[in-house]
Amino acid sequence: MWALRAVLIALVIICVVAFAYHNSNPAQKINVDLVFAKYIDVPLIMVVFWSFVGGMLVSLVLFILIYIRQVVQIRSFHKMIRSLENEVTVLRNRPIEESADLLKGQDEKRINLRSPLGGLN
Repeated sequence: MWALRAVLIALVIICVVAFAYHNSNPAQKINVDLVFAKYIDVPLIMVVFWSFVGGMLVSLVLFILIYIRQVVQIRSFHKMIRSLENEVTVLRNRPIEESADLLKGQDEKRINLRSPLGGLN
């Protein structure tokens, strides 16, 4: 919905600039020197209009790229959340005895690591 609103706002602005172009004074002319071309006696309103359109297109492309990157990132986060929730569910559903045995195994590993002979004493 927000994308439709942004497009409608851009269309209204383009219409306003086009209306201004249609009603502008043709005596307002400037020279435009681009890197690859030179334009002489271009109406000022045309320069304003095409500058606006170019800026709008550049910002639209940048917005689309950022939006796509965020969608991909959100999907990866959702995958990570699902895998972590599955892990928590598995851990919660283990029997208490099995968990106690796992903890005993962890305690024995710690004792073996502290011992200078590695548990051979």
